[in-house]
Amino acid sequence: GGVPAPRASGRPTMQPKMRWLLLPVATVSGYRNSFLADRSAGQAIMHELRGALSHDVERFAAEQPAGRARIFNVLLGLIVLVIVAAAYSAIKGQPRLDSCQAAAKRSSIQAGLDTRTNGRPQFGHSLFSCFDSTAVCVMAFCCAPIRWADTARLAGWFPFWVAVGLMCLVQLGNIFGLFGFALFVGVGAYFRQKIRLDFGMETGGMTVCADCLSYTFCPCCSVAQEAQQYEDAWAVAHPVAKEVSAMTREIVSR
Repeated sequence: GGVPAPRASGRPTMQPKMRWLLLPVATVSGYRNSFLADRSAGQAIMHELRGALSHDVERFAAEQPAGRARIFNVLLGLIVLVIVAAAYSAIKGQPRLDSCQAAAKRSSIQAGLDTRTNGRPQFGHSLFSCFDSTAVCVMAFCCAPIRWADTARLAGWFPFWVAVGLMCLVQLGNIFGLFGFALFVGVGAYFRQKIRLDFGMETGGMTVCADCLSYTFCPCCSVAQEAQQYEDAWAVAHPVAKEVSAMTREIVSR
């Protein structure tokens, strides 16, 4: 008559991943293989599998709106970034070499670029001297990718729009959460090392850790500091800026 009670087989509890492996077995075999010989035990397992499937489907459906919203927000941000970049480029125009003519200011800028510690050159502005230039500070804090792209142009790494494109690709990483921020930190630290190399600063070793920490905890301040370094170099026709200017003219003349 009745359905016999499930035997206490001492079988270990299935892991979550195993439930998915057993789903086709439990469905197709009709509980006739040796592992599911006991019908009531098979029914219990099928109930567990169906419950797990229902739970996973509900969770997937619940996550979809959040995922779509994240993608939408990132794409909208990229559109705004491109529009602001176009306006910024039109307003600022091409960089001009030796643009600072005021003697006092020129002397101050040159002194900053000549800053040394233990005989090695250092950044002309400290990490937290963001307000030394209001224009740089506003752009670094309101739209760091565009300000970084302009610095890349002044440094001769990329044309402005290529650098903007690179920043757009980095921003796309935000779709995957912290991956996007980690990518931004990695790119920022890598090119910060190139700045150190351009100006004869110490590179490698602990400076890599310092640059990664700067971009992790103070990304806007890092972008502003780098921007001020190159803006100053162009303003007083520093050798680094002269080299970039000459290289740019050569490329344009081809």
